[in-house]
Amino acid sequence: MAADSLVGIKNLNPNSVLRLYMASNEKVAIRLFAQVWAPRPMMGVDDDNIVRTTVRPNAKRKIILGDVAQAFLRAFGPSNPPKLVGDLGFDEQKWEITAFAFETELSIISRPYWGFGVFTKCFLNEIRLIGKREIIDRTVYDTLSFLGRNPWEPVWTGRFERNIGMGVKEQAEIWKNSQLRAEMVMREILREVISISEGTGGPDFHECAVDLEMARVALDDRNSHAFERAISRVSGLLNIRADDPWGDLNGNDGSEVVDLTKD
Repeated sequence: MAADSLVGIKNLNPNSVLRLYMASNEKVAIRLFAQVWAPRPMMGVDDDNIVRTTVRPNAKRKIILGDVAQAFLRAFGPSNPPKLVGDLGFDEQKWEITAFAFETELSIISRPYWGFGVFTKCFLNEIRLIGKREIIDRTVYDTLSFLGRNPWEPVWTGRFERNIGMGVKEQAEIWKNSQLRAEMVMREILREVISISEGTGGPDFHECAVDLEMARVALDDRNSHAFERAISRVSGLLNIRADDPWGDLNGNDGSEVVDLTKD
């Protein structure tokens, strides 16, 4: 984790505790590769190339999203609807989509790397994320939680490594580094909120302690959403401002993008 992400934590004002999620304005670029295992869900593409569920009547074309892309879009959170880039060919599992949220761009390319794409497990996803480091790290963290497996572990190692241009171990480190940075931020938040709650000594201390234990268990289970809910309840009891925890995402500060592909 970047050192500047932890600057000022020991002397943090309670009103800004949740802003640790966006502790720096550093912008980065990261590229990941993942083995696809499951073919569903099937998604529709409308006349504006917007990717939607197939229940919409104007979805005349379809793509097979796959488990990896589904997990990334879910982890990415509220965003503009993902959009298909280019035209679809005969293979519904070969495509490129993009989405944008919180000044961060997500791009996913689905393509076969062996077996001519005859089976779902012939496919890999190339994922590119450009934006704020904390958003990217949190997206990767939640994606790994949703998948419940190591997506960098391929069906055919040799073909996978030749296709992505690096070794599986090197690729695994990129995933793990993002996951670790996101977890470190949340654990620092937990430690700081515990410190604040212990300093109050008020009648709500016991209730805070229960929710803080729930937050700790949620982190151990890699459930960031349950963690946030527990921290939010404690924040309410301690009168810690929880508005806009992602910080100011509307301005463009012109920060240089750092390539984390080799990070």
